[in-house]
Amino acid sequence: MHALGKTDIEIAPDRLRTFARALVAAAGSDAAEAACVADNLVEANLTGHDSHGVGMLPIYLDAVKRGKLALGATPKIVSETLATLVVDGQQGYGQTIMRAATDLLCAKAKIAGAAVLALRNTYHIGRVGAWAEQAAAHGLASFFVVDVAGVDAKVAPFGGIAGRLGTNPICLGLPVPGFPPIVADMATSRIAVGKVRVAFNKGVPVAPGILIDHEGKPTTDPATMYTQPSGALLAMAEHKGYALSALIELFAGALGGGGTIATWQPSETRIINNAIAVAIDPAALGTAETVAAEAQKLEAWLKSGQGDVMLPGEPERRARAKRAASIPIDAGNWGQLVELAKSLGVAVPA
Repeated sequence: MHALGKTDIEIAPDRLRTFARALVAAAGSDAAEAACVADNLVEANLTGHDSHGVGMLPIYLDAVKRGKLALGATPKIVSETLATLVVDGQQGYGQTIMRAATDLLCAKAKIAGAAVLALRNTYHIGRVGAWAEQAAAHGLASFFVVDVAGVDAKVAPFGGIAGRLGTNPICLGLPVPGFPPIVADMATSRIAVGKVRVAFNKGVPVAPGILIDHEGKPTTDPATMYTQPSGALLAMAEHKGYALSALIELFAGALGGGGTIATWQPSETRIINNAIAVAIDPAALGTAETVAAEAQKLEAWLKSGQGDVMLPGEPERRARAKRAASIPIDAGNWGQLVELAKSLGVAVPA
């Protein structure tokens, strides 16, 4: 989270949610779809992940306008077995498709003990941690690997200087009975590209070691990602992050059957996500009664030294508590939402 600038605004979560729903509905979605998409975005803002919050709406609704995002799409089951499920998202809103697909995955895992979902051809699925939290609410452990196949490649492979991969996130979630789930959700680039967009909108630099310009020189200027020729993000952990990202691309795009970024580029200009997700029932492993105790022991051990040690998921809970009454929106993002509202005939909150 950032300190409020002079022209930043604060808005109550309920008001932001109502505003976001109105914008999505004005672009043609029915009330249920508008609520699903808007609520997911506002939840991302609440958890401190503005990169996946309402700042995505101008991108989403531009895709709707250009016919690159299908309204009202539902998950199409391509094939399934007792423990596997292949779903085509039909280029619909990732929030609605992924919520339904995760429920289907969890239902199979409850029966089979574990299940695998291959999701193809879905528009941006938002903050991946939301789906691990959804699985945890079913009492299931889960992991997700997601590629970003449609839009311009933003991440340079290790040793290269031009974007060739997406930010390709990985997410793991563990339910802990009686406690909040433990969820780690991260891009395999050094930061999510949405965080670069947030910095660009705010007119502030990013930290050193994150971006290179089109000549491969280090830069802290987020504008390098929005000029031609474009710069690129670096992978996290150098060759290790690159290797993980490449394997995520192959798992999500090739193993899952949706096609890798090499297939989608450069003809498409839409945020297409493919994913592989696995849900595991602790009861099937005989650990349903011991997970919580082991998690508590590990937490105590990790926090027994000096410093402010947090488990994965704690930063999001702290952000949610801090933003419960009001969410900060930077001036650049707010200006985009205001212009979007004017174009759609939606009233802007005072």
